[in-house]
Amino acid sequence: MTDYSNNFLQRGLKNIQPPFSNFIRAQTTSSLFLLIATSVALWWANSDYSSTYQNLTHTPIGFFLGDFELQASLKHLINDGLMVIFFFLIGLEIKREVLAGDLALSENRRMLILCAVGGMICPALIYSMFNWSLDSQIGWGIPMATDTAFALGVLTLVRKHIPTSLLAFIVGLAIVDDVGAILVIALFYTQDISVTFLLTSFTLIAFLAVANYAGVRQPVFYIMVGVAAWWTMLKSGVHPTFAGVAIALTIPARPMLAPDKLLDSAKTKINSMQDHKDQVDVLGSRQDHEQVLEIRDFAQRASTPLRRWEDALDLPVALFVLPLFALVNAGVVFSLSSFIESLQHPTGLGIITGLIVGKFVGISGACWLGLRYKIGRLPDGINLHHVIGVSLIAGIGFTMSTFIATLAFDTQPVNLHSAKTSILFASVIAAILGVLYIRFFSTGKHKKTLKSTAKSGAD
Repeated sequence: MTDYSNNFLQRGLKNIQPPFSNFIRAQTTSSLFLLIATSVALWWANSDYSSTYQNLTHTPIGFFLGDFELQASLKHLINDGLMVIFFFLIGLEIKREVLAGDLALSENRRMLILCAVGGMICPALIYSMFNWSLDSQIGWGIPMATDTAFALGVLTLVRKHIPTSLLAFIVGLAIVDDVGAILVIALFYTQDISVTFLLTSFTLIAFLAVANYAGVRQPVFYIMVGVAAWWTMLKSGVHPTFAGVAIALTIPARPMLAPDKLLDSAKTKINSMQDHKDQVDVLGSRQDHEQVLEIRDFAQRASTPLRRWEDALDLPVALFVLPLFALVNAGVVFSLSSFIESLQHPTGLGIITGLIVGKFVGISGACWLGLRYKIGRLPDGINLHHVIGVSLIAGIGFTMSTFIATLAFDTQPVNLHSAKTSILFASVIAAILGVLYIRFFSTGKHKKTLKSTAKSGAD
């Protein structure tokens, strides 16, 4: 008989592991990692070791095989390679939300789309007003995006004062926002296009969609064809992050085995094991080992590849990909004078006003119109004042805005410097304004509503 009792080290680890696991998986932790990476990049780029920072971000990495050579700087490897994983995860979230989340309900979907579109159009128009007919006008897409990780991290600071559904609302809003940003990147920040490579990439993605319809579930197949689709998209001139989202939409969302059949099959197998033995020995008995693996296979066939991949990528993206992106892109060299000058530059003014004022006017204004003309409805527990607070927090555009800025101003270093400085400044101001509004205004309105409801009920 095998002894499965825990020794004192295992018991001690059990006391440590749950709190540590909860900390790692908390939304505030991913925001904290992103904040630390941003702070390190800013300190490093403005320290006596700034040259090592520049050397690191531009360090060439690659390999060669005969005459074939693949080489790129660390910065490009992260922006064009690792960030594809981030956009792949966004694609998985988009598909799940459309099929089974808040975007599955037509009235909620209409409201989220209306608010997101308003939150994209207004910032873009405001930026264009400040930069009309200038070279910097190409950056109109910068203030359109919202950083989901930072926005959720800020909302957790006032979590006691908001309904839980507000977190889901801003996630849905950010997802629709991300769809818009991805389309903008693909359509407006692509230069020379190779039709041959582009058609090849779309053909491979269509092949994945057909394979999904045919019931193919093997991860290796989707990885191999997906990498080929990403590579051909990169060679086509269209930014490969678009391939990440498109590939994610082909990942199967249907289980191979219905949940009721899973329960019946698993119960039958477990009962069979219990009837034959008092104790299951998965180490000493090959038969027991194979039977346990069969139960595992039942569970795997009853789950969806989309959900499994989303769960598998969530932590690596939050704790590794996004902080690494921030580390190599957020290093802005500035002094007080250059900082003030950047904020007075048309690029800076357009970004700051677009993120803070544009997001506020666009999202809250669209929400008011949607409620006024019954275009859609808000989730239970959320009112217009909550949405106003969210519209301010949505001005945190750090990751996506910085990403678009690097594409827009790749050949305009002065505008890129001003853009990065302004994105950081606007994101901090948006976070502060959003927290203050939710903490002191929306909760106050909510309390007044509760009091008036209680009073009318007593009458």
